[in-house]
Amino acid sequence: MTPFLFIATSSVLVLVFTLLILGNNMDQQARKGVQQQLDYAFVDQQQRLQQQINQLQALHDNLPAYSFVQVLPYQLDQQCLLWLSDNSQSYQGRCPEESTLTPALLHQLELSREPEGLSGNNPAFFYQYREIKGYRLWLVQPFNQGLLDTWQEIYQLPPMVLKSHAIIISGEAQYPVTLTDGSNPLYIHYPLPRPGQELVQSALLPLMLVLMLMVCVGLFAAHQLWRLMTARERSETRLRNVIDLVPHMIYARDEDGRFVLANKATARFFHSTPEKILGQNLAELTGDNQAYEQLLRRERALLISGDAVFMEEELLPGKGSPTIWQTSKLHFDDTDGKAGILSVSMDITDQREQQQQLMMLSSALENSGSAVLICDWQGQVTYSNARFRDLTGKQTQDLLNHPLEQLLRGSLSRLQLRSIMRSLRQNAQWRGELRLEMHNHHHYWLMVSVSPLQLNSRQPDKPHFVLVAEDITELKLTHQKMEQLALYDTLTGLENRRLFKQRLNKAIKLAKRQKSLCALLYLDLDHFKRINDTLGHDAGDQLLVTVADRLRTCVRDSDSIARLGGDEFTLLLHDITHPDAAAQVARKITEQLALPIQLGSKSVIVTTSVGITLAPADSETPSELMKNADLAMYRAKTEGRNTYQFFTPEMNTHASRLLEVETELRDALQERSFQVYYQPQVDLDLGRVVGFEALVRWQHPVRGLISPLEFIPIAEETGLIVELGHQVLEQACRDLVWLNQQLDHRCYVAVNLSPRQLKDAGLPAHLDELLTRHDLSPRYLELEITESTLMDQMDLSLPILHQIEQLGIALSIDDFGTGYSSLSYLKQLPVHSLKIDRSFVQDIPGDRDDMAIVSAICAMAAKLNLDVVAEGVEQLDQLNFLRNSQCNLVQGYYFSRPLPVDQLVDQCRQITEQLNG
Repeated sequence: MTPFLFIATSSVLVLVFTLLILGNNMDQQARKGVQQQLDYAFVDQQQRLQQQINQLQALHDNLPAYSFVQVLPYQLDQQCLLWLSDNSQSYQGRCPEESTLTPALLHQLELSREPEGLSGNNPAFFYQYREIKGYRLWLVQPFNQGLLDTWQEIYQLPPMVLKSHAIIISGEAQYPVTLTDGSNPLYIHYPLPRPGQELVQSALLPLMLVLMLMVCVGLFAAHQLWRLMTARERSETRLRNVIDLVPHMIYARDEDGRFVLANKATARFFHSTPEKILGQNLAELTGDNQAYEQLLRRERALLISGDAVFMEEELLPGKGSPTIWQTSKLHFDDTDGKAGILSVSMDITDQREQQQQLMMLSSALENSGSAVLICDWQGQVTYSNARFRDLTGKQTQDLLNHPLEQLLRGSLSRLQLRSIMRSLRQNAQWRGELRLEMHNHHHYWLMVSVSPLQLNSRQPDKPHFVLVAEDITELKLTHQKMEQLALYDTLTGLENRRLFKQRLNKAIKLAKRQKSLCALLYLDLDHFKRINDTLGHDAGDQLLVTVADRLRTCVRDSDSIARLGGDEFTLLLHDITHPDAAAQVARKITEQLALPIQLGSKSVIVTTSVGITLAPADSETPSELMKNADLAMYRAKTEGRNTYQFFTPEMNTHASRLLEVETELRDALQERSFQVYYQPQVDLDLGRVVGFEALVRWQHPVRGLISPLEFIPIAEETGLIVELGHQVLEQACRDLVWLNQQLDHRCYVAVNLSPRQLKDAGLPAHLDELLTRHDLSPRYLELEITESTLMDQMDLSLPILHQIEQLGIALSIDDFGTGYSSLSYLKQLPVHSLKIDRSFVQDIPGDRDDMAIVSAICAMAAKLNLDVVAEGVEQLDQLNFLRNSQCNLVQGYYFSRPLPVDQLVDQCRQITEQLNG
C-alpha cells in the first residue's frame, strides 16, 4: 500500500506543481502579452496618426482650402490638426474640443521638429509632423484616459490608469511611457493579469476533489493490493515452507544449468544453503564437469522438445558419494519469461539397496537349504520355497491357498497339534522334531521351528505363521548309530564305560532286590605299553582285540565285559552265590591271557593283574565299586602281577595312608626335610674310592627315617618326584664340591633319575644351570636311569638323553639285566656304564646262573667299551669273583653302608687302607 500511496501522492503533487508552474507561466505570458500589446498600441497609434496625416495631406493637396476646412472635422476623431504657415506666427487648427489646444501644447509643438513622437506632460500627446507647401502640419492625438479606454477595448487590455509616478500597489503592474522631448516619463498602471492564478483557482477544487478521489481509490486499491501482496507473501511463504519440508529435492535450473530455485533438501544434498546455491551450476557445486555437461544436454533437449520426464532414474553427483535419484522434470517459464526445467528428485539409494537386500534375502530364502513355508492365520499356505517343494514333491500351485492341515495329514497327531498351538500361545514360538510322511510314502525327520509373523498391524490377532524345517533324517539316523556306537568300544566291540556303568547300576539294584551278589573284576595288561612301543600301535590294537575275544570265553552270555580305555578292562558277573565264583573267573582269565598271542610275525605273552570287588557287600554305588576294584588291581600288581586280589577294607586304609603320605611329602619338599646319603663306589684297580651314589632319605618328624621304597613310588605317581629330584641334584652337587676339596683326588657323584624326570624337556637346561652355579665339571656328575624306565619311554627319553650327553654328563643304566633290554637299543643309547643289579650279585658264588649272567654282562660291556658297576657287594668271595670277571667298579656294604656327607672323608681313607692293606 505504501508504494501506491507514494505514487498517487507524488502524481497529485506533480500535477499541482505542474498546474502552479503552468499558471505562473500563464501569468508571465499574460503580463508579457500586456506589455507587448501596449508596445503594439503605441506603435499602432503612431501608424494610425501617420496614415491619418497622410490622408489629410492628400485632401489638402486635392481640395481647395475652404473645402479642406469644411471636411476637416469629419476626418478628425479625437485628434487635433494644427498648421502654421511659413508667413504666419500663429497657429491654426481644428480639434474636437478646443480646450485641447493649450498653450503648453502649442509650445511643445513649436519645439518639436521630429516627424513623430510622444511629447508633453500634462497633457501628453502623440503627434505626426509634416511640411506641406509652406505649411507645417501637426496631427496631435492626446494621450489621456480616454485613449487608454479605447486601447482597452481595441486591444483587450486590462483597465489602465495614466499616472505620472511609478509607485504601484500589490496586484498592480506599470508600463513606463518615455517621452521624446525628455520630459519626466508617464506610467500606465494596470492590474496584473492572472489567468494562471484564475486557472489554478478554478482547477484547484476539482483537482482536490480528484485528488481525494484518487487518494480514496488509491487507498482502496492499495489496501486491496496490500491484501493481495500479503496473501501472496503468505502463500509464497507457505509454499516455500511446504517445499522446504518436503524430504525430496525440488529445484529449478535455467537453460545454462544454473539453479534458480532450490529447497532445503537440495541444499543439504550439496552441503550448502538454498540462498548460496542459487546462480551456481552443478560443476561449481560438485566439481564434476562431465556430469554437469551430461545433465545440461538432457535438460536443453527437454527445453527444445517441451516434453516432460516422469520418475526417471539418474545418478546425481554430490559432495559425497554419488546417489541414485528418481527424478521428474518438466518445462516451465519464470516470471521474467525465461525458460527453465523444474525437477523433483527422490533419493532412492537406500530404496535400491533395500530392494537389492530384499532380492538377496528373497533369493536366499528361495534357495535356502532349509524348507520354509508361510501360512495365514487360517492355515492357508501363502508361500513355500524350493527346498520345501523338493521335500514334499509338490509344485507351487499344489501348495498355495491349500490348508497346511491337508499337507500334514497323517503325519501330525491332534495331540502334537494341540501342543504346538499351546506353545505358540504361551511362548510365541514352537521348536521340535517331527517325523513326517511325505510323498512316495517316505518318512522324514524334520527339525521344525514355527513362529508367528505379524504382517498386518491392524489385525494383531490374525498373524501369519512361518515354518522353517531342516531335514535331519540323515542326522537322526547317524545319531542313532552314534548312540549305538557310544555304548560300545569301536576297537573290540565290548561295552564302553558309559554302558558298563549303566549295567553295573542295574546289577547292584537287582542284587539288593534278590539278595544275591554281583562281582566286578577290574584288570589291565602288564607291560602293555612296552609291547605297544616296541611292536607298534597296530600290533597293540591287535593284542587288545585278541584279549577281548579271550575274555568273552571266560564269562557267561549274561555277564558284561567292557573296555574302559587303553589296556583296562572290566567284567561284571551277575547273580553269583559265592566269591569263589569270581575267583574262578579271574584264574580262568589269567590262564587264557597267559597263552602266547601271535602279533604278525611276533609271538608275545601278556599277563594281567585283576582286582575283584563284590556288590552290595563292598559298596552299593558304581563309583565306589570301581574304585575298590581299581585298588584291588593295584594290590595285585604290587604282589607280583599276573594274579588277582579281592578288595579288603584295609586297601582303603592303605589308600588313605598314601594320600596322607603325599600331603606330608609336599610339606617335606617345601621345608627341605630330605637328606642325601652317599655310598662309595670303589675302583679295584686304583684301590680307592672314585665316586659316590647319592641316595635320598626322608627324616620324618614323627616316624623318623623313612625308607625310599615307601615314599619314592608315591612321589613318582603324584609328580612330586621332579621337585624331589631337583633337590637331590642340588644337594649332591654342593656336597661333591666340598668332598673334592677335602680329598686328595677328584671323585664323581651318581644320582638316580626317575621316569617323570626323563619326560621333562627342561631337564638338560636345569642340569647346565646347576653345574654352572656350583662351578662343577660335567664329568664329575653321573645320572643313573633304570633299564625298565628306558624301555617304557624310549621315544620320549632318547632326545633328552642325547642333550644331556652333549653337556658332558655321563649316563649309566641302573638295575641292568632285570628288564627287557634290546641290544639294538643299548647300542643307540648314549650310556657310559652298566650297573649290575644286586639280585645277580647277592647269590654269588652259590648261584652259577647269576655268575654266568654277571660274567656275560662284563664281557658285553667290555666289547661295547662300557664301564660296569656291581652293587650289593657284601662278601670277599663276591669281590674276588667280580675282580676276576674284569668288573673293577663295585659298591656295597663290604666297603661301606650309605653315609651322610660329613662321614665320607674318613670312610674313604679307611677303604683305601683296606684295599692297600
